[in-house]
Amino acid sequence: MRGRRAQILVEVVDRYIRTKKPVSSQEIVQVYGHRLSSATIRNELHALEEEGYLYKPHVSAGRVPTVQGFRFFAQWLLAVAETEPKEAGLPMEPQPASALPPLPELLRRTALLLSGMTGALGFVVPPSQEEVGSLGVVLREIRPGLLLAATVSELGVMEARLLSAPLDLGPEELREAEQWLSRRLRAPRSTWDQPPGLWEGKAAHLAHQLLQEIRATPPVSRIFVEGWPQLLSELATHSPEWALGKVQALLQLLADEVAFVDLLEDLRAGQAGLTAHVGPEQVPELRDLSLITAPYLPGRGILGVAGPLWMDYARAFTAVRYLASRLQSLLRQGGEP
Repeated sequence: MRGRRAQILVEVVDRYIRTKKPVSSQEIVQVYGHRLSSATIRNELHALEEEGYLYKPHVSAGRVPTVQGFRFFAQWLLAVAETEPKEAGLPMEPQPASALPPLPELLRRTALLLSGMTGALGFVVPPSQEEVGSLGVVLREIRPGLLLAATVSELGVMEARLLSAPLDLGPEELREAEQWLSRRLRAPRSTWDQPPGLWEGKAAHLAHQLLQEIRATPPVSRIFVEGWPQLLSELATHSPEWALGKVQALLQLLADEVAFVDLLEDLRAGQAGLTAHVGPEQVPELRDLSLITAPYLPGRGILGVAGPLWMDYARAFTAVRYLASRLQSLLRQGGEP
């Protein structure tokens, strides 16, 4: 859809996002300075209603966008955003510090910033273990029979796990296991299943056992989410009961983190850059919500926001695009957000 009707639809959605109230033809004329008469605008609004982009909650009320109307607006605005210079409207870049915080803390802060900048739910999906190569492992004995294994990645961050160990493990054997494990992690993954030779000693066999445990143990959290109160508050402008139901459905969707990551990949369908998913019909839990996502690393490194259909899309696009670029820069160069 193009031309006058498309422009009027964009204006109706924009006005509804700002006021959260049904939009009348006279309001469109007054706010957007149309030379068209209210009668002409009413005819266009009626046509848009018949085409499924708008609806009237009451006979005498103005129009409210449908999911189809919000979807059109988001795609229109996304096309506009992609034609603008990437630096337009973005905050000044802070000078990077000397080192990154641990990856989980960095991603949690990014999710918090996403929520704070948009008033929506911010989420960050970390890259998979396969996408972040390991440089080595540091082993420390917590108590007899229990080790702390801290994996140092190519991003300069650590991921720690508790692993079991023999009760009679000595300090020298622990150092040998640490060195063997670090060498194996830097080797091609095809070699990770190869057990050490019998002549390599107790430390090498222990390291091989720890390697299998590290591979089998999932990270503590795969998705960092911040901003539930903000999302609930925004949805509650519709009604508190309705808002609570939507938040509960989204919580259930996020409970299976692997399935949620797969869902994001399906929705993005291989698209690069910023994407908008407005009330996706194939996901019942999201039919009254919008997801704005962008990659910050190749593979599964994705961040974004989830909000109501009437979210401020311009603000969400700017925040998601900026923080994806900023996080990518931090992970490549080091620094603080």
